[in-house]
Amino acid sequence: MTRTSIEFRLAAWYSVVFACGLAAFTVGAWFLMRASLYHAIDDELSDRVRGVETFMDKQISALSIPEIRDEFREHSVLGPGGDLFQVCDADGQWLYRSVPLENLNVPILKPTALRAPLLENRDLNGHVLRFYSQAINVNGNSYTVQVASLMNEGLEALHRFRLLLILVSPILLLAAGAGGYFISTRALAPVDAISQAAQRINIENLTARLKVPPTRDQLQRLTETLNATFARLEGAVRRMKQFTADASHELRAPISLIRTTAEVAVQRDRPAAEYREALADILHEAERTSQVVDSLMLLARADSGQEALEFQEIDARVLVKDAVEQGEKLARNKGLSFESDAPATPVQIRADADALRRVFLILIDNAVKYTPPGGKIRVQIGSADGYAIASVADSGIGISENDLPHVFDRFWRADKVRSRMNGGAGLGLSIARWIVDQHHGRLTAESQLGRGSTFCASVPLAR
Repeated sequence: MTRTSIEFRLAAWYSVVFACGLAAFTVGAWFLMRASLYHAIDDELSDRVRGVETFMDKQISALSIPEIRDEFREHSVLGPGGDLFQVCDADGQWLYRSVPLENLNVPILKPTALRAPLLENRDLNGHVLRFYSQAINVNGNSYTVQVASLMNEGLEALHRFRLLLILVSPILLLAAGAGGYFISTRALAPVDAISQAAQRINIENLTARLKVPPTRDQLQRLTETLNATFARLEGAVRRMKQFTADASHELRAPISLIRTTAEVAVQRDRPAAEYREALADILHEAERTSQVVDSLMLLARADSGQEALEFQEIDARVLVKDAVEQGEKLARNKGLSFESDAPATPVQIRADADALRRVFLILIDNAVKYTPPGGKIRVQIGSADGYAIASVADSGIGISENDLPHVFDRFWRADKVRSRMNGGAGLGLSIARWIVDQHHGRLTAESQLGRGSTFCASVPLAR
């Protein structure tokens, strides 16, 4: 089954809603008109009964029966509604009976049988009459007054009104459906324009953006959302390209060095010492290449969500102590002063011990690499505001204010901060940031060029 367009669906829903509303209106209008017609006729009949009662109260006591009938006949001619009423006494004797009603032999109830005014329709000789019967009391005597009104014209008007509603409703419904489709098409035209503009943006021109309409509505929010998505996509593609280029560069250099060393070594016979030296260089570069590959694989698994850490409750002081022991050896070999400070009480956290130990080793190793001989490194651990906080501070060469925001980017190096001789592949801090993030913590850096750096890792305490 083919999918209908959103314009058609909107028009269909609009038509359905309009049809329901139109049906409710037409039915309500017809019943309202009918009720108004009957209300007007019933009020007229009630007034006529009161007129007859008033006339009888003034005239009946002083007149004989023939005179009363003459007066009623004259009253019926002069009064509103014409000669369509009849009156009987408590015994059912006719005081007056108009000729049309007498010819049709319309029955009438005695006053004792009429406890309340009675309204009814009767079809007499092809005509519909509305009868109003009411018991009255005049000079201590009970009578029944019955008046009638011809309904033919009113019912004919109701019939014409019903036909009008039946004929006009489909026309209005078709017009509403066409108008709804036209309006929905015009309303969704900007969405089509946005879709066409978005299709023109591809991997080759991700810098292009959609024109934001200043409408302050869903269209503006949709355009802004798409532009933000394109911006994130552009950033991701740019980082992917940079990552690929940097990874290729990082792997090409040691592989080229390994190949060159091997080629030089096999060109002619050499002493065993030169072969050992060449093999040592090859081994060093192979180890370095292996570290880069391992780091890339770790980050790739992290990006895909396949790298899972195993958390357990542990004392953070133990992890820092293990890293400090290795850091002291590195600092001593480079002629650096090394200090560590830890609280006397345990600092319990839930963590992957190996992964978090790797973070501290990365921070301490970086501090040793970028601190000149005679410098100082200080490692501290404590707790505050529900977090275990470990910091590594050095008095090294520092990081410039412009470079500081990029220290956690993959393969990033600042010319004055990292070099191939001193630094690694530029992946250590990226891995450290990912590990700390997986522990729901924060890894921050503070630095001033020429005055050293301080890296601080915060991990929630165990509850």
